[in-house]
Amino acid sequence: MATSQNKKVSVVVPSYNYARYIEKRLDSIVRQTYPIYELIVLDDCSSDNSVEVIERKLAKINKQYPEIKTRIVKNEKNSGKAMRQWKKGFELATGDYVWIAEADDLSSRKFLTEVMRGFDDPDVVISYTESMIINKMGLMVAPNFRWSRDKEKSGHYKRSYIKDGKDEIREIMAIRCTIPNVSSVVIKRDKNYLKYLDEALEFTQVGDWYFYVKILEGGKIAYNRKSLNKFRVHSGSVTGKSKKGDKHYNEVEKMHDYFAREYDLGDSVLKAMKNERERIKARLR
Repeated sequence: MATSQNKKVSVVVPSYNYARYIEKRLDSIVRQTYPIYELIVLDDCSSDNSVEVIERKLAKINKQYPEIKTRIVKNEKNSGKAMRQWKKGFELATGDYVWIAEADDLSSRKFLTEVMRGFDDPDVVISYTESMIINKMGLMVAPNFRWSRDKEKSGHYKRSYIKDGKDEIREIMAIRCTIPNVSSVVIKRDKNYLKYLDEALEFTQVGDWYFYVKILEGGKIAYNRKSLNKFRVHSGSVTGKSKKGDKHYNEVEKMHDYFAREYDLGDSVLKAMKNERERIKARLR
């Protein structure tokens, strides 16, 4: 059986107008203690000097880390949706696993070493670590996201775990998207996931939630409670609050209807789903 150290990881970096962050981001990727197989930067028609900065940085990486395959792919027109860039990344990736590492985030040097251990179980399809929140200066705002993902205080994240994906959905993922940031996630590559990404494009607010759920319906999830991903929150943004409130509520309701129809959910989860919708609705008033 393949060990965690010889699995090929393709790193996809979607970027739009992040020239000020992209160099440090790429450094945090290539300096991982786990070997990177492939680095693909997707520029979504940036209007700043991102392309110049990226090309210069990749040239340096090619000299310093010649074993890493690198490329930049430039959109001539802005894609309009993050999920389109995710799909492009999965189409271009040639490794066994895909890490979508957003351009404004950062990661601990041991992120990949830790997260890839989850795949020592061959049935794991998603492995992710806890995230800390950082501000635009890179300073920590909160040490983890557990407070927002487990509002019911169920203790779901008391320890690291590997669990059947459908059980994860029944227990907590049916309530809300409990993976707060794609940069914390590595996904086992599967051509069928392109279909899920196409379907996720039908959503404007919760496409990531839908995508994770469809993957988890076919395998296990591994969670590492160490905060090895650094999720940057920018001034004026509010984590978990949609700027398009009614649409966000409707999409959450659609996801909840799906879970209630397809899964045998406990009363406590059904109650938590209702409370989640009420919290969203209260923010719209």
